[in-house]
Amino acid sequence: MKDPELTILIKELETRSDLSVGDLDGVAHGLTFLFSDRESLADLSAQDVSGAEQALHIADVAFPNWSVNIHGRANEKDGHWRCSLRESDARDNDAVIGIGSSPVLSQAILAATMRLAMSLQPD
Repeated sequence: MKDPELTILIKELETRSDLSVGDLDGVAHGLTFLFSDRESLADLSAQDVSGAEQALHIADVAFPNWSVNIHGRANEKDGHWRCSLRESDARDNDAVIGIGSSPVLSQAILAATMRLAMSLQPD
């Protein structure tokens, strides 16, 4: 996968609330590509990325000991969720922060995780 494909996946995570199994499978493949060095994130499937608990687990495995901050408002139809991944909550000078937003909580977490992984990749 290339950065433009990953950027499209992140955009879909952040703008759509009705991702199909095929769309989630694409996200799973993108995460597997980004974290090819993490054996526990190998061969992810659509089911592995479909819920908030699964998304938090992926963020935890991908960035152990990083802070996950979730802010949002649950509405009847869609929530308005923001997720940030930071090295530490104790200071305000992180070199890189992963940020994602979406009407679906799990998708905001996955977008932040993917965006942070892309930012940390060597050029």
